[in-house]
Amino acid sequence: MLSEVYEAVAEAGQPAGDLFGEPQQYAACVAAERIDETHASKRNSDGMTPGERLTGTVLAAGFVAMLVSAVYWVRGGLWADVSAASLVGVGALAICAVLLCLVEALRAAGRVQAALVCGAAVVVMVAAGAAAFTMLPQHVLFSLPIPVLVAASAAVMVGAYHFPDATADKWFTPQRAEGDAQWLRQLDGLLRGRHGLPARQAREHVAEARSHLASAPDLTARDEFGDVETYAARLAGGPRRTRWTHRHKAYLAGGFAAAVTVANFDVLRNADVTSFGFWCAVVAVVFSLGYAAVRFRHCRQQR
Repeated sequence: MLSEVYEAVAEAGQPAGDLFGEPQQYAACVAAERIDETHASKRNSDGMTPGERLTGTVLAAGFVAMLVSAVYWVRGGLWADVSAASLVGVGALAICAVLLCLVEALRAAGRVQAALVCGAAVVVMVAAGAAAFTMLPQHVLFSLPIPVLVAASAAVMVGAYHFPDATADKWFTPQRAEGDAQWLRQLDGLLRGRHGLPARQAREHVAEARSHLASAPDLTARDEFGDVETYAARLAGGPRRTRWTHRHKAYLAGGFAAAVTVANFDVLRNADVTSFGFWCAVVAVVFSLGYAAVRFRHCRQQR
């Protein structure tokens, strides 16, 4: 596609903006014309399949772990003292990271109930980790070289990058709906999870489909509406969904920026410019605020 654009610009001798208009609008038109409907229906609002969501979040988690390990290495030295409290607490946080990755993949697969169960497990593990850090013994059991943690985090990133997304997709793909009730449940999950529609709007679509089937008892949901993934993508498509998605992402980015700012408020207030932690806090706050500003700007552009 890009080669065709380059060729058209070279032949016409005009800027690409004059020939094709705004990049986002042109990309949307090309996607609507050339991307197969079945292919697009398997992707969430970010254009990712469940497998891609899983490997992407695992890659991000590995990067965060490597960054934290590297910061600890710079500030605390080559060795880390491990106690019962830190061993169990960090282990609980690692399990939380895995569960959060599963939550994202399950939502992208439309398996909302399973995602909620994993989300509840995250809350339990966070509480368990906090209890471990405060209640278990603090005496040192052994020392661990920080480069081992950095290497392990890097190995997780490499593994996630090279792991086949198609294989991960098979883990989360639900079984084909056998009856109307299961088809409608999958429709609700896909609308709420994969496509990010509000629960109320998703229930309205499901109620309309159920009412239509009730008026024609000889028809099945698959015969009347076709594949549930494709039908869900049709219902969720359109400019309204785009606006809601951008607004939802903007609110999440704003909440994340507020949380980062509050968490680093004391460090920033002390203003110790010679401290490595101070500059880490500055970078984190500036990055989160800048990301939120970009998201809110995109949200305004969609109005």
